[in-house]
Amino acid sequence: MNFLAHYYAATRLQAAVTPLPAYTVGTALPDLLPLAAPRTRLRLPLLGQYSVTTADSALTVGVLSHLNADTAFHKSPAFAEAQVQASRLLKQTEFVGIRVRRFFVAHILVELALDAALLRSDPALGEEFYAAFGAADFGGIARWTENAVSRPLPELPHVLERFADARYLLHYHSNDGVAEGLSHLCARARQDGFTGENFTRLSHVVGETVSSLYPKVAALLSEAAHPPTTSK
Repeated sequence: MNFLAHYYAATRLQAAVTPLPAYTVGTALPDLLPLAAPRTRLRLPLLGQYSVTTADSALTVGVLSHLNADTAFHKSPAFAEAQVQASRLLKQTEFVGIRVRRFFVAHILVELALDAALLRSDPALGEEFYAAFGAADFGGIARWTENAVSRPLPELPHVLERFADARYLLHYHSNDGVAEGLSHLCARARQDGFTGENFTRLSHVVGETVSSLYPKVAALLSEAAHPPTTSK
């Protein structure tokens, strides 16, 4: 699941936890932390020390929601089916002179296309997400995360600030915006980016994938929509 899908599940399909800014950052934090510390991850065993009744409960529940939702989502038959369909579309598309791992691209394509489908179906979603995210105390979130992973994270507040300021998820209103995000992720994963005619073809595949996901949103998010009550 990508950022907007996590936020959608946490606020539209669950009863959102207050304060909403900390909760919102929590639903995104496991994916943003590696940008500040590449070999550092938030895992469920690390969170056993945190109670959901502490002062940091909103952030804790947000992180737990993300981790549990990702596990359920990636194991769901609906995601497996969507990934197979995306892989088939990619295979049928005549990309030229490009080196990518189709399984990886299909996986990320489904996640980004799901964000796009949610954003286009619920136009307020992106602005709400960024308003809540940007209102959080990034310094406090960094201190919580440092305690969770037992290491200093001096870059984390800056990563959170840059993410909030960039607002790039709003670009997913267009197929080209999704294609740009996917191409960027391929480059970060040491694969080829999509340029020229390859980018145009990828944008078309994005549009086909987004369209195919509209009737499947409920199935894709059904198992990820239940908030965790424990970190164990």
